[in-house]
Amino acid sequence: MAPHGYHNEMRANDDIHVRRHSAGLGAPMHDTVAIEGRVTVDNSPDMRRRLALALESKPAELVVDLSQVAYMDTSGLATLVEASRGAHQQGTRLVLTGMQGQTRYLFEVSHLDQLFDTAGEQPTT
Repeated sequence: MAPHGYHNEMRANDDIHVRRHSAGLGAPMHDTVAIEGRVTVDNSPDMRRRLALALESKPAELVVDLSQVAYMDTSGLATLVEASRGAHQQGTRLVLTGMQGQTRYLFEVSHLDQLFDTAGEQPTT
């Protein structure tokens, strides 16, 4: 049974999706993990497990799509830093995409936007 209020948070089966892509014949595979909703201390362990699972196959690139994230707290940041370290250690390029609003602001004020590779991002002004 989910804790009270959990229905508004990131749910394992509904809000974290893993897709595998290849740019074409002979091109390296890359995975995309799509995160949706709110990322908080209550559900960041699930996000951590999903990212670790996606990294197990050692893709050349792991894209983390944050375009549907409405809110992220510092536990979500910590989870992404941990995933970035693991990816780097195994030679996987971890790329964040779709950061916007509060999530983008959190990355900028913490200067973690400088740690990650990002795709299609516009800095906030």
